[in-house]
Amino acid sequence: MPTSVAEILGEIALRYGWGVRLSRGKIWEVWEEIAGPQVAAHAWPECFRERDTLVVVVSDSVWMQQLSFQGQTLVERLNACLSPRAKIKAIRFVLGDVAGVRSQWVRRKIVKRDVSQKEGDQIQDVSIDMAKDLTAGIRDQELRQAMMDLYLKYRRYKGEKEGNA
Repeated sequence: MPTSVAEILGEIALRYGWGVRLSRGKIWEVWEEIAGPQVAAHAWPECFRERDTLVVVVSDSVWMQQLSFQGQTLVERLNACLSPRAKIKAIRFVLGDVAGVRSQWVRRKIVKRDVSQKEGDQIQDVSIDMAKDLTAGIRDQELRQAMMDLYLKYRRYKGEKEGNA
C-alpha cells in the first residue's frame, strides 16, 4: 500500500529529531518579545546543550545574576510558545559576546530581497546553511541531497506564499 510523502517525511523528521529542532527555532523569533527588549539587549539564546537546556549568552555578571532569578519564568514563557515535544527544561546563562551571538540570528532573519525575476529560484545562503544543518546527520548522500532539495523547495514555497520571494 503506497504511503504518502507527508507520512514518509513525518517519519524521517521524527527519526532524526528535525521536528523538535525546527520547533525550537521559534525561541529565537520570540526571545525579545518574551524576555523584553532591555533583557534582549544584554542576553540572547545561543544553542542547546544536553538536549533540553537552552544556553543564553549574557553580557555581564550583573545581568547573569538578575536573569538567574527569572530563569524558571523564562522557561515557562518560552515553553508556552513551543510544541509539547520541543519543551525546554532549563536555561543556562553564560558570559559572552551578546552582540556577536545576536548578530548571527539577525543576519539569518533578514530576508534578501535583491533577487531579480530571472534569478527567482536562487536560494538564500541562509536557507542552504539551514538545510545543511538539518540534514547533517543523514549518512546516505543521495537521501541527504533529496532532503536538502525538499527543504529548499519548501522554503521557496513558504517565501512565495508570504510574499518574500
